Amino acid sequence: MLKKTLIQITLILILIILLIWIYFQYKESGSITTFEKKSEVESISKDKNQNIIKDIKYNSNSINGDIYELKADYGEINIDNPNLIFMTNVLGTIKFKESNDIIITSDFANFNNKTYETTFIENVKIVRTNEVVTGDELYLVLDATDNELKINPKKKQNLLLMTGNVFFEKPGYNLKTDIVEIDLITKNSKIYMKDELKKVIVNKIN
Repeated sequence: MLKKTLIQITLILILIILLIWIYFQYKESGSITTFEKKSEVESISKDKNQNIIKDIKYNSNSINGDIYELKADYGEINIDNPNLIFMTNVLGTIKFKESNDIIITSDFANFNNKTYETTFIENVKIVRTNEVVTGDELYLVLDATDNELKINPKKKQNLLLMTGNVFFEKPGYNLKTDIVEIDLITKNSKIYMKDELKKVIVNKIN
């Protein structure tokens, strides 16, 4: 009986020693440290992804019944200013109650979800009826609030402003210019150069 007990105690001691040896072997090889670093990286990635919104969409209705709709595949919220969103693969639509829609596309856009001011950047295109305008950057601003006008009475509103390598196409002609403005109230276009001494290049198409 005593012999059997001694054998059991010996086996338990051997098992304990073996477990201690395995623990120190893994610790020295760095396996535990590697696992902890991996967990930290995963945690950081999750925190970053919290600022990404997929399939984002915004709508704004004007007093006149016009609708501004903005869609994007992704939106990244600015941590320092949550009102600012950087968008990717952007589609903007201005639906007028009494005239044809304006379609805007771009690779990226900076959007203010409070004022709805939008700056479209890279491969920007405007399509309106039979007009197509392309350029590097497009600034869109809708109605300014009373507070904004008190602070800045000259603040632009209800305007599309295309700048940078602007190319304007319409049946019968095309042109190259620095700036194209589209008034969202009158629907009129204004085309001009930054330097008044330079002229807009117009090409007739037969």
